[in-house]
Amino acid sequence: MKATTAAIALACLSTPLLTGCEQSSGTAPLASAAPDWVLTSDPGDALSITDAKANASEGDTITIRGIIGGTAAPITAGSPVFRVIDTGLYNKCTSEDDHCATPWDYCCADPDDIVENSATVQLVATDGTPFAGDPTAQLSPMDEIVIVGNVGPRPNAEVLTIRATGVYRIE
Repeated sequence: MKATTAAIALACLSTPLLTGCEQSSGTAPLASAAPDWVLTSDPGDALSITDAKANASEGDTITIRGIIGGTAAPITAGSPVFRVIDTGLYNKCTSEDDHCATPWDYCCADPDDIVENSATVQLVATDGTPFAGDPTAQLSPMDEIVIVGNVGPRPNAEVLTIRATGVYRIE
């Protein structure tokens, strides 16, 4: 029991909480004991969220790139749902002059820009059923990710929901 607790504590301490302004240069897969939706390599050819919103139709299979964020709680605890923001939306909250405690919420951005540049992601199994788990063990706010999935219902041009079967975290 003590060895298991120590291993969990070591894993938690070795995981970066937030990268702030630092940029990393490489890419790395998520944990090896991760769920089926975790991709071990970048699927490539990802669209921006704004391009996907402009061109994707319900049912299309697409690949998008984004950053987990846009609200104070972009990952729904205990649920396979989270929000992503287009990588092209400038986030003043990450500038050295800002020192924002929750830079993933994009609180310095215009709310209309957040809506225009965001998408909702629901993790699903290959049969389309929602992932029965909590993605917070593999994903965190401010993670840059590539998502593969199908476009969900689009009641209007502002709504983009991806039923994701795969996620790759950029390191």
